Amino acid sequence: MKNANIFVDVDLTLVDANGRLMEGAGDALRKLQASGCHLFLWSSVGADYARRVASIHGFADMIEGFSAKPDIVIDDMPSTARAAFEYDVNAEQSWPALADKILAKHVDAVSR
Repeated sequence: MKNANIFVDVDLTLVDANGRLMEGAGDALRKLQASGCHLFLWSSVGADYARRVASIHGFADMIEGFSAKPDIVIDDMPSTARAAFEYDVNAEQSWPALADKILAKHVDAVSR
């Protein structure tokens, strides 16, 4: 999969309960973007909140889109609307390790 679209949740994924960036998250996102991935940020609080968090932490320019968490998806091929690849950053060794795993499994070396 070349140029993967990666959607990242904000609270308790990108930032902790106090709004602090999770360790390694910024570097991991930069690595994914530099490897040709398209980054999108979403939150159940809404798109403006997601944009504000990205701005506070200095990487809003890397994010291609901001949105609220989707409640309903309408698509002509609904089975393709939900990615088969979902990751819980809290179940991974670290944000950088997760980025490496995603790149190795889902992003063609040519796009990196």
